[in-house]
Amino acid sequence: MNILKKTNMKIIKILLLLVLIATIGCTKKTVQIPVFSVPGIQDTIYDNSQIWMFLEVKDGDTIATLNRKNSISTTSWIFNIDKKLPMHLVIPHLEKLIEKREKPSLHQKDEDDFNYFSYVDSDSGLLSLVQFDVIYFDKNKVLNHIDFAKDTIKKHLVLDYNTNQLTINDSLVPFNNLNTYIQKLSSTMKMKVHLNFDANIKYQNYLELKAQLQNNMEIELDTIEYVY
Repeated sequence: MNILKKTNMKIIKILLLLVLIATIGCTKKTVQIPVFSVPGIQDTIYDNSQIWMFLEVKDGDTIATLNRKNSISTTSWIFNIDKKLPMHLVIPHLEKLIEKREKPSLHQKDEDDFNYFSYVDSDSGLLSLVQFDVIYFDKNKVLNHIDFAKDTIKKHLVLDYNTNQLTINDSLVPFNNLNTYIQKLSSTMKMKVHLNFDANIKYQNYLELKAQLQNNMEIELDTIEYVY
């Protein structure tokens, strides 16, 4: 009975958090942020700006709309993005925001200001974050681990993620076994991870993968992500 009660309280906690986020973001629209069982950053980011990306349907088409009216360049930015949006709709907005944020200006972000994606950790029922600095999306090529065969300094892992499967250097890997698999590949060389992904995957899936990788201290994540 106690276990059931705790589970129900956790569900209520998550639902209330999601409603609160949506209400704060915009009183007339809602954002269903991702929910998954991966621990993330739960520190309070005091000096922040909230950016909202909504899913809307107009004339039968799904579109992504942005609300960044309150974004201040000299703060950390927290991106609250609807989990159902496909990445091909999310990426153009991210590209414009990152470009604007990195453009030299009188009001540059401080060294301790970062960008974060938000989600709910279903185990704790708490709002959690995935930190990132800059991401560049390359839509003109797809990487293969053979491209790095001559590198004797770093070990390269090419993750390919689509709607059906996840592979690392062409080997099929169960998603829930990602970090365990990477640890088995660990060596004396530093490991760099490169990400290829299908533009049609949902933001929920994209962010869950990024959250998993954030928790792996043995890797360096490439700032360029390859989209096909």
